[in-house]
Amino acid sequence: MNPILWRCPLCHDPLNQTGRTFTCVNRHSFDQAKEGYVNLLLVNRKHSTDPGDNKAMLESRRQFLQQGFYAPLAAALGTTIREHFPDSTQALTLLDAGCGEGYYLNQLAQILGANVQYYGTDISRAAMRMAAKQYPTMQFAVASSFELPLPDASVDVLVRVFAPASEAEITRVLKPGGLYLWAYPAAQHLFELRQLIYDAPQPHSVEVLPPLEAMQQCPALAVNYRATLPDQASISALLHMTPYYWSASAEKQAHCQQLPQLDLTVDFAVTVMKKESL
Repeated sequence: MNPILWRCPLCHDPLNQTGRTFTCVNRHSFDQAKEGYVNLLLVNRKHSTDPGDNKAMLESRRQFLQQGFYAPLAAALGTTIREHFPDSTQALTLLDAGCGEGYYLNQLAQILGANVQYYGTDISRAAMRMAAKQYPTMQFAVASSFELPLPDASVDVLVRVFAPASEAEITRVLKPGGLYLWAYPAAQHLFELRQLIYDAPQPHSVEVLPPLEAMQQCPALAVNYRATLPDQASISALLHMTPYYWSASAEKQAHCQQLPQLDLTVDFAVTVMKKESL
């Protein structure tokens, strides 16, 4: 069994696993759920009773993503990681911060192979339940990306797909020489869907961030292509997994979900940074 990297959210000492229980030297204890994840989000750090995406949104996301509509993004992330770490025999630790139901982490595993330890965190308990059940060889924890439950300098690769995060935490958990990839919507992403939802749709506003402290900027990635959603089910799944669902009137929701197909622009940007070596 691979070593466990989780640290205690209370005292920050390492957690050790015995059976289905994680404990630290200060006897703080966290039980593993039957699905395989561990909840390391402290009650007093929650902003709601059950934060994060709900089960219905996650199921729509899984339905949409598993049809491969965003597979080119996952492939671009995997290719970039392998370019920076070309030795496939090198043991790596990879964290997907805000990993949702685990699609991108699983896609990266298909590309990068077995010499990588895969960790996923998300603030949504429903997400971690789905991810751990579907991908039992990976490690998942309910946790905030603003307080990652991992030791300093413990991660070789940190991936962040759309999710919010703390720049300080990203820098903290990355090893010297570690790689950070942040994927987010570029200007034309899903513009055709935006035209259906908004009366005066605007392109996404994309902010280019300067390098984080102690990080070097690498060449960014642009992943853009055309995709056709072939049926009402895939259109409905996309709508329900995006914030656009909440922006649309009932009339516009119904119109979108009655379309026989939808041609879309898929447009992602990926910021790539590398932590400076000591």
